[in-house]
Amino acid sequence: MLVPDLVDALAFLFPVPCAGCATEGRTLCAACTPQLAPRPRAIDLPGVGPVTAGLAYDGVARAALLALKEEGCTALATPLAVPFAAAVSTALAGRPDALITAVPSSRPAMRRRGFEPVRLLANRAGIRLSPLFLPAGPHAAQKALGVADRARNLDGVFALARPVPGIPVLLVDDVVTTGATLAAAAHVLRAGGATVVGAAALAATPRRDGRSVGMLSNSS
Repeated sequence: MLVPDLVDALAFLFPVPCAGCATEGRTLCAACTPQLAPRPRAIDLPGVGPVTAGLAYDGVARAALLALKEEGCTALATPLAVPFAAAVSTALAGRPDALITAVPSSRPAMRRRGFEPVRLLANRAGIRLSPLFLPAGPHAAQKALGVADRARNLDGVFALARPVPGIPVLLVDDVVTTGATLAAAAHVLRAGGATVVGAAALAATPRRDGRSVGMLSNSS
């Protein structure tokens, strides 16, 4: 049995607190589930281009994604896959020819979790990913770094698994914070000859003014 399947089975047999409000019973209670309804937003991210985020990375969305990534609560991948799929679908509008590829995790992160969050989300959403990258090289944790340091921290981290000349590509990731990770991955793709049509993510971090990274607007 795979690690995600085992965790899901245990969550069913032994009720756990809701990731959103800590109410005992389910990984996500009936009151918190509507907070994950897709609200796609278009972001203009320097170095990447148009990025679509399914949700703002706050409240229940942030708590649920952290529970998935840091606590191994893979049952949450199913409800989180809904806004993720909406973001990908919106980002692909007019570009059905684009390959979809995930920003890779590092080997230590994969060993620690036992799975790659963005690949699990794609699997639950029924989205086929093309493996264009090698596993990410070693680097310091991004969350502890400032904007400039995040960009420097990713120098040389990403490498392509195969040539991509002229191939249209949509990048996907679980969350956008400063955008440094997506920008670094997009740079490697373009250097390899790919046409980066944009990116999509489950969520994007809101700025202090209430908007998300980059220039944010409703897509509807």
